[in-house]
Amino acid sequence: MRSSRVAQSSERSNAIALESETACRAATPHATTVVDEIHRQAVAAGASDVHVEPFPGGGRVRQRVDGVLSETMRLPADVLDPVVARIKLLAGIDVAERRAPQDGRYSMDVGARSIDARVSSVPTLHGERLVIRILDARACVPSLEDLDMPPEVYGKFRRAIEAPHGFVVVCGPTGSGKTTTLYASLKRRNVEEQQVCTVEDPVEIRIAGVAQVQVNAKAGITFAGALRAFLRQDPDVVMVGEMRDSETAAVATAAALSGQLVLTTLHASDAPRAVDRLADLGVGRAVLGTTLSGVLSQRLVRKLCASCRRPQRASSSDADCFGIPAATLVFESNGCAACRGTGFSGRTAVFEYLTVDPAVRRSIAAQASPALLAECAEASGYRSMLDHGLQRALRGETSLRELRARAFGEPR
Repeated sequence: MRSSRVAQSSERSNAIALESETACRAATPHATTVVDEIHRQAVAAGASDVHVEPFPGGGRVRQRVDGVLSETMRLPADVLDPVVARIKLLAGIDVAERRAPQDGRYSMDVGARSIDARVSSVPTLHGERLVIRILDARACVPSLEDLDMPPEVYGKFRRAIEAPHGFVVVCGPTGSGKTTTLYASLKRRNVEEQQVCTVEDPVEIRIAGVAQVQVNAKAGITFAGALRAFLRQDPDVVMVGEMRDSETAAVATAAALSGQLVLTTLHASDAPRAVDRLADLGVGRAVLGTTLSGVLSQRLVRKLCASCRRPQRASSSDADCFGIPAATLVFESNGCAACRGTGFSGRTAVFEYLTVDPAVRRSIAAQASPALLAECAEASGYRSMLDHGLQRALRGETSLRELRARAFGEPR
């Protein structure tokens, strides 16, 4: 019986080895050429992500530029599998494993630019689907001023992150630039006289002088575990890459109560709703009222191409939506060679900042709704992201159509 199991195990090992060898041979020079072209196109377009997607009879490649996905390449069935194998080999992913999600990463030079790529592989009905996140290996951390916040938001947020202690939250959907904002905040606090630590998943930009830890569930390194370890190392500033669970939230608020400045990101649609989200993670309202310093919320909107944007009068629908006079002069996208016909070039952020002053603290402790919290905060200058976005649109930086798509989820 035992010899039978050993034989079966040996046969399976041989089968896996043969499958891996076959997959490696499948990553032919032609596949290498296709993958190089995928990288070249992504870097040339400034893409943040590349999707390699299977479907019956083949697959396609799409890239996300300025937050929007567009198809760039079709892959026949006999090319798709070798391309997937090549990318998995680069990322150090098990080529023979096709039934379970996997993650990996790699670095390479594309032209004059060095990139870091994070790869996620997920099995689907028609084959493995890969998503490659493109990161600039030589990217510089922007300054807080580079983020182009409204003056009133900039002043309040800067005071919060320069305070010796507190709890500052940056919220927004995935891909809204939250981590970039935190990196800019760390850059301001990263001086010789202070100890700055981060717990991230993953570390996107390496910052000299900052102790950065990457979450690794397999090795037992969690957000909460790494945060506890850092708190025993005399930190001044701690950044938690994402507030995901009640344990991490509890440790983070305890750190803020004990005298550290804690910065973190959170998935919430706006600043007032972030309070409810933290309460959902198990943080008591009384503790939130005591520890929370401020909440910054942000979204990214596409910038109109300066070469081809055209002025036009706001429609009655836009006037009603944004509360502006009918026929107000605004700008709309057009499309030209400079913007590849999209009408947009690059992105900018719209912000709102909720200052947690004594009145807001009382409202938080009294379990006020997000609407009541926003109403209370207006007395201390709170203005919504929509107000900031409208300012940008009236200056011709973005369009009302783009703003409505980002603010209300309407189709473009």
